[in-house]
Amino acid sequence: MTLPILALLPLVLAGCATSSREDAAPAAKGREPVSVVLFISDGASFETWNLAGYWARGQRDGAPWSGWPVRLGMTTFPLNTSRTPTMNATPMVRYDPALAWSTESAAPDQTPQRPAFPGEPTRLYPSPFAGYQWLKKDYTDSAAAGTALATGVKTYNNAISVDNFGKALGLVTEAAKRAGMATGVVSSVPFSHATPAVFGANNLVRDNYHEIARDMLRRDRLDVVIGAGHPLFDDNGRPRATPDFTFIGPDEWNALRAGGIGGTFVETTADIRAIADGRRAVEGRLIALPQVGSTLQFRRDARVAGEDRRNPSGTAFTQGLPDLPTLTRAALNRLGQNERGFFLRVEGGAVDWAAHANDTGRIIEEQLDFEAAVAATIDWLRARGRLGRTMIIVLTDHGNGLPLGPDSDRIVWQPVTNRGKGRLPEVRWHSGTHTNENTRLWATGAGSQCLLNFVVGVDPGLRDIVRHNDGRYIDNTAIEPVVRAALEGAPCPRPATR
Repeated sequence: MTLPILALLPLVLAGCATSSREDAAPAAKGREPVSVVLFISDGASFETWNLAGYWARGQRDGAPWSGWPVRLGMTTFPLNTSRTPTMNATPMVRYDPALAWSTESAAPDQTPQRPAFPGEPTRLYPSPFAGYQWLKKDYTDSAAAGTALATGVKTYNNAISVDNFGKALGLVTEAAKRAGMATGVVSSVPFSHATPAVFGANNLVRDNYHEIARDMLRRDRLDVVIGAGHPLFDDNGRPRATPDFTFIGPDEWNALRAGGIGGTFVETTADIRAIADGRRAVEGRLIALPQVGSTLQFRRDARVAGEDRRNPSGTAFTQGLPDLPTLTRAALNRLGQNERGFFLRVEGGAVDWAAHANDTGRIIEEQLDFEAAVAATIDWLRARGRLGRTMIIVLTDHGNGLPLGPDSDRIVWQPVTNRGKGRLPEVRWHSGTHTNENTRLWATGAGSQCLLNFVVGVDPGLRDIVRHNDGRYIDNTAIEPVVRAALEGAPCPRPATR
């Protein structure tokens, strides 16, 4: 059977109508500008959030955002799935709840999925239900999804804040700078990777890392740039025999080390922790590259790190490296110097990498690191009396991996099995790459209710299967106008009339 779409029509036509005074977005009026922290758990499917909760707490609730007042779904589809501009504004992809949650049986999908990263195997995911198969088609990549978040515009896959005509788009970070605020990006993967890049660069191709890194470091859009991708250290935090300039070019690297970029550049864990703990002041811009390769922890080698059965993966963490909460506190201490406020985007980037690998243990580790960064931010804001003057949004840019229950190849939409605190949940992965699912979003703080103005429909699967909220959802293009209005102190925005 398929979930009935006719039942949705009255709710969709009602748009952002709400059932209570408390749910309604504020009337349009001038507001005080507020800071914004946007958290992105990259590639978190709807059950990914539960995996971490089951391991850490034995229940899905209890994350820092669990009780936040705004809880919505968010669609993530791109304008089209081309890898180059197609020179038109015609949408070619959509999200349809009836198709997404179909329970009809389907012939097993025998199309092999190519690995997302070198060295990973090609895999088959039969996915014997129509809904599973529909969600695995026409999905966004992080570049297009991130561009929608940073600019409010849908575009082709591969685009770094350019539209489908190849034209550079204005960024929310630029709006923040015009409002006199400080801006920054933090990631557990290379800072020139797609999701950080869209907030500081414009490029036709997401893999143009050298051009993107130069854009992010040389242009006056970002006051803080923190991420992995150090060219002189490998994924285990050990010095390389030969530099790896995949994510930053030698010119930018040499300029950074020689002080030619300006501001403060740090790379040692001791220096990063000193800034995070407030023991070291930062003048000008802050650029930090921890001494590790492509990820803080995800790509560590178990043969090098050793065993630690207290961790979900059973592998010890690489010692001597900063975690995402430490990087986030360092960013906050620099951005917090601006009395007008700031925009900070924090990404748990390796959640996505673990999802591509279908690595249950390591995706839990990455998601818990992300949770800790959110908690650290709340503590930082509360200690400084700034919590009430800050909007915080937690979301993902897209789903990845479609983790479901162990028998979900026979029982449609079976949820992941909770085996209790400290025990790995039972999971079956249905993809090795991104999905077109309706994702989960939480928000709190000044202006967060403005997101309700952008509700486009009600998804019964989000309500009845995921049990996330009452089914209401927005599109990812709603984030940028709401964030920009908060930064500018403008009235709650509303969707443009079509």
